[in-house]
Amino acid sequence: MTTSTTDAPAPAGGDSTRHPPAIWFFFWGEFAERSSYYGMRAIMGLYMTQALRMDDTKAGPIYNYFKMACYFLPLVGGYIADRWLGRYWTIVGFSVPYVLGHFILGIPAEWALFVAMALLAGGSGVIKPNISTLMGQTYDKLRPGQHQLRSAAFLWFYFSINIGALISQLFLPEIRQHYILSHLEPELNIQAKAMLEKGQDITPIVPIEILQEAYAVAFAFPAWLMVLSLVIFAAGKRFYAEAPPEVQVLTPEERRLQWKTLGRLFGVFALVVLFWFGYEHNDAQWVFFTRDYVDLKLPLVGKTISADQLQFLNALFVLILIPVFNISFAYFDPKVKIFTPMRKVLAGFFLTAAAVGLMSVAGFLAQGHTEQVMQGGKLVELSTVKVSVFWPVAAYIVLTFGEVLLYGTLLEVAYAAAPKSMKGFVTACFLLTSTLGNFLNVWWTPQYGGSLKDEAAKRGPLMPGEFFGITALVVFAAGVAFIFVGKQFERSQAEAEAAGVT
Repeated sequence: MTTSTTDAPAPAGGDSTRHPPAIWFFFWGEFAERSSYYGMRAIMGLYMTQALRMDDTKAGPIYNYFKMACYFLPLVGGYIADRWLGRYWTIVGFSVPYVLGHFILGIPAEWALFVAMALLAGGSGVIKPNISTLMGQTYDKLRPGQHQLRSAAFLWFYFSINIGALISQLFLPEIRQHYILSHLEPELNIQAKAMLEKGQDITPIVPIEILQEAYAVAFAFPAWLMVLSLVIFAAGKRFYAEAPPEVQVLTPEERRLQWKTLGRLFGVFALVVLFWFGYEHNDAQWVFFTRDYVDLKLPLVGKTISADQLQFLNALFVLILIPVFNISFAYFDPKVKIFTPMRKVLAGFFLTAAAVGLMSVAGFLAQGHTEQVMQGGKLVELSTVKVSVFWPVAAYIVLTFGEVLLYGTLLEVAYAAAPKSMKGFVTACFLLTSTLGNFLNVWWTPQYGGSLKDEAAKRGPLMPGEFFGITALVVFAAGVAFIFVGKQFERSQAEAEAAGVT
């Protein structure tokens, strides 16, 4: 049975239109935790291929398995919280191994990578559904009936995630590069700076020991952020209003409508799997492509960025788009007649397909033009036709439009449509869609054959243009199918609301 927070305040402030004090602890705790999580993820792909010397075709599936676990374990976390520990103690208890996993990740060995991934997936996965559900329950108890206030809280919650992600994704590659440049021998340092002036990746000339140490230093940043997150969240305990399990007594007709709505919600989830199938390439295959085929020197600015640093654009534009969308939708469509949740999700599918399509076009422009050169005493293959950095920049921005419309909308739809006794479970099932998308990618990502750092025999059969093109078509097809599935879900949800079954 779920334990309730005994010192949580009574719902006396239900008529207040202000956010309860708990929002600040949710916001800053989630900010630090997500900064930790996305910072670690931002550099993990190149860590495996550079510091641990894995082939891209090996690192890709391992990374997909890790992300699968992160989004599968919310089912376990929801069950533990619902049945035994309650949400607060589940979050606190699993934060401890989560912190440990961050510190172990800095050890440059494959065994340490797998141990760290297990701890990180367990901590992140178990915490993920419970903190958002605890926030929803806090608003339902302390601000009953104020659905617009709760919606705003979910958006600010999402906002905090992306502030944290932005900081880590922008600065962790900088920390890594600063360490490398400050520890290279003078001759190598001069060569590295000359390569940066040309917009080239310097890691091929960096001694492996310095490269591994640079990643260990970079990984320490998210580790300490996770410690901060745990302290902030624990400090807000008395402001949380965890609800005990509720058993709804329904008539047979009400139960039928409830399961009809859930069935069609899971139909929506089935198509969202294909959204993640295309989306989840942005922190692995997109990074590998940028490393090999993109001119990394920013026009006008003159600064050379790291291949994995462009991920910050995703978080940056989430921060921009959330208030823009929130204000625009409220102003132009206050009764939610035009920009309905299902129409937002549909736009999310098509925009995501367009983003992957941009990467496909860039792939066709760059692929097939390579030469063998000596670099750092080694013979390496380099692209002779580098595409502009604006191709992946545009792809990340368009991808973010799709993500905000789809993910931000469906997170609340899943919570609102779920029966009171199943909200944690349904939220976990929504997160499980990412697990299934990554499961598809375990098979699909090894088909990517554009990695120039690997031997030709160890590359997949599809060049970047074809690989991203097929991916875009799959996401587009899912969007077309959603036109029909979304309409069915809207009808079943309207029936359930009319009957008072929510």
